[in-house]
Amino acid sequence: MEKRVFGTLPSGNEIIEYTLRTESAEAGIITLGATVTHLTVSGINVILGFERLEDYLADGSRQGTIIGRYANRIKNGHFSLNGTEYTLVKNSGNNHIHGGTIGFDRRIWTVESASDTELTLSLDSYDGEEGYPGNLHVTLVYRLCGSSLSIDYTAISDADTVCNLTNHSYFNLNGCGNGDVKGHRMLLFAQRYSKVDAELIPTGEHPEVTGTPLDFLTVHTIGERLGEEFAGYDHNYILTPSEHRTVCGYELPIVAVAEGDRLRMTVLTDQPCIQLYTPRGFSAGGPNFRGGYEKLPFAGFCLEAQLEPDSPNNGVFLRGGEIYRHTTVYSLTERT
Repeated sequence: MEKRVFGTLPSGNEIIEYTLRTESAEAGIITLGATVTHLTVSGINVILGFERLEDYLADGSRQGTIIGRYANRIKNGHFSLNGTEYTLVKNSGNNHIHGGTIGFDRRIWTVESASDTELTLSLDSYDGEEGYPGNLHVTLVYRLCGSSLSIDYTAISDADTVCNLTNHSYFNLNGCGNGDVKGHRMLLFAQRYSKVDAELIPTGEHPEVTGTPLDFLTVHTIGERLGEEFAGYDHNYILTPSEHRTVCGYELPIVAVAEGDRLRMTVLTDQPCIQLYTPRGFSAGGPNFRGGYEKLPFAGFCLEAQLEPDSPNNGVFLRGGEIYRHTTVYSLTERT
């Protein structure tokens, strides 16, 4: 197992990068945000990211980070639990997103154990942090097996709370900086999606994807239906997988398949939803990606396994003493 100092925070805390390796892949993870800095298969790094800690601190797109305590949006930064009203930071217009101002992506994670192929980290989120109730203890295991990266999440709280964890890696299967992802082919096994209002908050309706630009039940490229009437993807899909596969010791449903020119990525998860996000708002002028590549629109895509956005306002909670579990695997292979 290889580790190195990735950089030092203004507070003086060192951030360490751990490198996991197998015969066919390599992954880097830093302790800030439990962030995946790179994932290299067949000489291709499929994760967007930066070479310097300063660039991660300056950038606001949460490249490769773990998102929590609650991924995605909570309407009006507010929910009611056991008769108590909770107010969270409004950091996305009128709403709360991705854990707030200092979410799990901005916290320093503790390394519990490390080996050549596995890294276990933990984090304590305290009662009242970013407005959330309960003391939440999170354990995260990254495992590299062959050319697959699995992420295993567990969490437990001493009081009723909300919990929705995900990874926010941006993928480009042709390699970081090697063009945009509009030509990537995609299958996404979801017959319905969450209809949202103008602030991207679910309305409670779940229309079918058939006949819309959201339909990836058959193969489409990411870019073929983009235009003036449909600018890009930031949509939550209600998953309806049918096939399971055992990868990294987990038997999980296959929920998505994406292809670049040389690599195919199969996404497997036990979560009910996945958010497809294509960052059309990226622009040059901020920190460049590793290799000096400009941060341009559609440079990558996210597939964020999760609960449905705003679920706390629809009665979805983590009860005190119950264990939150979530496993997602990103499995990469050469196209044949």
